[in-house]
Amino acid sequence: MFSHIIFDLDGTLLNTIDDLADAGNHVCAAHGWPTHTVDQFKYMVGNGIPSLVSRFTPDGLEEEELAQALAEFSAYYGEHKEDKTAPYPGVPELLDSLKGAGMRLAVLSNKAHALAGPVVEHYFPGVFEYVQGALPGAPLKPDPTLLHALMESIGARPETTLFVGDSGVDVLTGKNGALTVCGVLWGFRDRAELEGAGADYVVEKPEELTAIAAGAALLSPGQAALAAELLRQGRLVALPTETVYGLAADATQERAVRANYDAKGRPETKPLNVLVDGMQMVETVCRDIPEDAYKLAGAFWPGPLTMILWGNGTLPSIVPAGGATQGVRCPDHPAALAVIRALGRPLACPSANLSGRPSPKSAADVLAQLGGRIDGVLDGGVCSVGVESTILDLTVTPYRILRRGGLGRERLEAVLGPGRLETD
Repeated sequence: MFSHIIFDLDGTLLNTIDDLADAGNHVCAAHGWPTHTVDQFKYMVGNGIPSLVSRFTPDGLEEEELAQALAEFSAYYGEHKEDKTAPYPGVPELLDSLKGAGMRLAVLSNKAHALAGPVVEHYFPGVFEYVQGALPGAPLKPDPTLLHALMESIGARPETTLFVGDSGVDVLTGKNGALTVCGVLWGFRDRAELEGAGADYVVEKPEELTAIAAGAALLSPGQAALAAELLRQGRLVALPTETVYGLAADATQERAVRANYDAKGRPETKPLNVLVDGMQMVETVCRDIPEDAYKLAGAFWPGPLTMILWGNGTLPSIVPAGGATQGVRCPDHPAALAVIRALGRPLACPSANLSGRPSPKSAADVLAQLGGRIDGVLDGGVCSVGVESTILDLTVTPYRILRRGGLGRERLEAVLGPGRLETD
């Protein structure tokens, strides 16, 4: 859990782009210069007003002309800066939630300090403990000088401080200050820029930020996209299935899979099965798939059946513990399937318990065992089956039941036909 959260202002808390664009185009029109779209202005902002003016004005202007344009922009914007500016939807509620959880909030902006403080207080009265804007002679973001000064003022430590912004400049600022950084997609820039700059998280909605700030977040079933984002970042998220809760990691990331073993205290000699959303995904990680696998999937997937097939070597060797086979299952739970589809890759997903402890049937069970070891739990209620899946090895003849679970032998034989299963 983070104790301090530092926000960028324009594009993160406030949607100021329309007023900035109007002021810039007012100056351009007055001089007969080309005007620009709002989307074009989104890529001009982020480094302070003087840089913005130099970007919307034509190349080759003399210093005196730039100074005049800056003065005209500042005068017009000063009179019209509240015409269209407003907090982004959901941001006031986000801030209330964070403060209610005891987190201390601050703002770091490249907007002039004399302007930044009043703007923040106007739109968010009494919310922020400290607002730091640009100062004469001090370097702007992404230089961390003012960030360090702000953190010292509020007693923030890098390891418990989250930096939140909407641009690559913001991400680099937080990284230069050795902070965890969350990029937001409701502002001025896109996912490619934020991830390219090294954001630890990228969120689409303000409420998703609440979960990240809380540490091991308790996510709702509707937050599958956030769960997938955490997994994409190499994090661990517990997910509900119809059997028990599983501890998910992106199966294509060796570091994440190793973290999964560590969180559970599971020996790395024990292979991990993976969750998929269907046979098409199975085909990306397995080879020589028998026709019976497709029959079983058609009959019991989504459902409590894990099939052991020959792996094709595309997953890190730590997933099957160096073995040649790979267990695959399609879970019968809408939240788990939504996460798999949002991620687009298989999940290494053993049960979400400490090794040797009972498998969890609720989010509370998960947190009781793994709280502090994982990054989130998608709360899908109590699991309906409550026992592990049946594991069927299809790499041997006759096929062998390795674990009896939520699917009985009789139902398997009804699909496969007589004599296909090893005698008990």
